[in-house]
Amino acid sequence: MLESSDEALMVRYAEGDGAAFEELFSRYQGRAYAFFIRRTRSPDRAADLYQELFLRLHRFRHTFCPERGFAGWFFQIASHVFIDDLRRSLRQREELRGDQIERATSESAETRLLARSQLRALLSALSPEQLQVLVAAKLYGLPYPELAGETGKSVAAVKQTSSRALRRLRASASTS
Repeated sequence: MLESSDEALMVRYAEGDGAAFEELFSRYQGRAYAFFIRRTRSPDRAADLYQELFLRLHRFRHTFCPERGFAGWFFQIASHVFIDDLRRSLRQREELRGDQIERATSESAETRLLARSQLRALLSALSPEQLQVLVAAKLYGLPYPELAGETGKSVAAVKQTSSRALRRLRASASTS
């Protein structure tokens, strides 16, 4: 099976060949884990995301198109897993902050709900790429050169994405 392409293995797996999945798993497990560890800098989170990636790979196996290539499809799913995790993390932080605000102030429930919905609206104005770069750089402190390597873009392009995301947030906040 070592001579089979990744695309051929994925087609066989989508048709029910468990051995094909075993081979794909062995080929991509190191790269997948490294993908998440570089972004999260947390072995526990990386392991959780790594497991989620292979669950999604299984769930979406029938959407694979061999003409587009396996590696790109695989890492696109990995990026979506990471972005979804970032959004979950942001929601949890937002909820924690909301709880802290609730305890610290006597604001009405309506005011807190409005603030949360405004934050969600601001974040939803960002593209997935902008959200990923902004959160990774500003929230998790990943350096731009590392983000550039991860996204396959130049450092200047990553900085520009971050800058545009911040400007979009500021513009959205000032019009709200």
